[in-house]
Amino acid sequence: MEKLQILNTREIKRIKQLLDSEFGYALEEEYAYLQNQKGRIFIITKEIAALDFAALRIDKMGLYFAESKDNQLRLSKEGAQLFVQEARKHKKEVKNIVSLNKEEVTTYFQGHDLGKDCGNESRFVLLDYKNNILGCAKYREGKIFNFLPKIHRGEVIV
Repeated sequence: MEKLQILNTREIKRIKQLLDSEFGYALEEEYAYLQNQKGRIFIITKEIAALDFAALRIDKMGLYFAESKDNQLRLSKEGAQLFVQEARKHKKEVKNIVSLNKEEVTTYFQGHDLGKDCGNESRFVLLDYKNNILGCAKYREGKIFNFLPKIHRGEVIV
């Protein structure tokens, strides 16, 4: 069974600061944040977090939202989608969104890195195709590095 630690207010504030500095927005909805030993962050509603889990055998809980490593936060595919959906709901602008064309999306979903000029700054970017968020990737030196899990990869995507 996976050991999940409920994050305290200070740790949640750090996560929101990382989101705000990288993407220009931090989640406004109230979630409880859980973290495993590998640095993966999961979110659940506050109502579920209030339950007593001591007597239950639980393998997984919540939505895999992001991975915290080296004072950086890489959003999961589902976490990126939730993040942008919430920002749009609150009419907030999100930065570091890179729009892809059909050929780039096909290449990305085949598991390849993308050569694309997005400036000189190394950072995480959210990938967009026709107003749909595809996930989060690392951009560095003219290249978008593919973090898409193999289970999400395929040949015929668009």
